[in-house]
Amino acid sequence: MKANKKSLCLLLCACVAVLLLAGCGETDPPNGGQTSPPTSTDTPAVSPTDTPEPPAQGQTATLYIGTKAEGFSEYPLGYEGELTPEVLIQGIVDLTGWNLTLDGEITSGKGGIGVCLSRESALFVGPPNPQKEEFHMFGAEQLAETLLDSIQKTLQEGFTGEGGDPDVLDIWYYTEGNQPLKLPDIGRSWPIDQPYQWAAGQNEN
Repeated sequence: MKANKKSLCLLLCACVAVLLLAGCGETDPPNGGQTSPPTSTDTPAVSPTDTPEPPAQGQTATLYIGTKAEGFSEYPLGYEGELTPEVLIQGIVDLTGWNLTLDGEITSGKGGIGVCLSRESALFVGPPNPQKEEFHMFGAEQLAETLLDSIQKTLQEGFTGEGGDPDVLDIWYYTEGNQPLKLPDIGRSWPIDQPYQWAAGQNEN
């Protein structure tokens, strides 16, 4: 009898142990055992208003290289800040390689724009050596006409208001000491009291 009671107790203990083990098993995670990837909160999302705008681009002017007789080729010039005669002339220098050293500041007023070219400029000492192929000059007269007409045309177009007539803006050339523009090498000169026109140059020979 005692043996039967002992066997019964062992059976009950075994059943309880099985139930306890079953109750301690892991449960399945939600969504069929799949989990979402972690989301980082270190960097906030960038909204359209937070997107940095590109830096403002500079403005563009036009350089004119050529002569009134043969016509002009146009070249864009990017620049920052205020457009001045000096900016345009420096643009011609950078483009062509010509020395356009000035003697003093460029003057502007109701009478037009006055440009004093130094005797160190290409107008007096000739083109650079070597020359840029696209702007190769074959003689002193061709260089002088192209240089003077190019500056004149570029300044007229650059400082004439929309709808205005560029030819109305007079360009005056002179040399150091407020002297008239004279080019002995080609035998031509232009009076200081008249705005520049190549055809108005006086023959010094």
